[in-house]
Amino acid sequence: MWLRCSYSNHAPALIASYFMDCTTAVGGFPHRVRTDLGTENVLLAAIQEWATGRRGSHCYGTSPANQRIESWWSFFRRVHSQGWIDIFESLVASGVFQPGNVKQTECLRFCFMHLIQSELDNIVREWNTHRIRPSAGARCPAGIPEELYFLPPASAHDCLIPSSGPLHPHLLNQLQCNRPCEDESFLEYVLYLRQFHGWNCPQTAAEAQWLYMNLMPYAS
Repeated sequence: MWLRCSYSNHAPALIASYFMDCTTAVGGFPHRVRTDLGTENVLLAAIQEWATGRRGSHCYGTSPANQRIESWWSFFRRVHSQGWIDIFESLVASGVFQPGNVKQTECLRFCFMHLIQSELDNIVREWNTHRIRPSAGARCPAGIPEELYFLPPASAHDCLIPSSGPLHPHLLNQLQCNRPCEDESFLEYVLYLRQFHGWNCPQTAAEAQWLYMNLMPYAS
């Protein structure tokens, strides 16, 4: 349904905002949501149960129990993310990036995050248009995900719960929009630097590395 690149993978406000973006796009909430036991999912769980009005519409489970997604993450690491990991490791090896340096990390996010997000968007499109082969014992149907979703078979059961209205203000106020830098003031600063110097938004990994190197003197 979505893959997002962000400055954090454990902020409940961000995870819940991704969930809300998805439910808004499809026009409702799922019949049931299962997440792992991470604290990043607590706000999502509260929104799901409040919006559906059903106790038990969210449940927790252990991540290793979902063998299909764990296998897919392994594939994702090999085919998609390893290239980015190699780039960042080369920056560490050359001494131009020090893990743990907050400003350097923010600069790296600013330079690379939109490129990574673009690749993630492509992965989502590829997944939703590829054909899932039949497998023995599988509970999910075979076929192309987008076709199964938009043109379901007659025997399919609609699990979408339509949105009944706006989210409760207490929950809505806790959501947080995604951004490339955790520090909003630093984000405004590097945006200003890019505009002042006439530096273009990177379109390739090489251009992102060039921008990172040029931002470093200002991030010290």
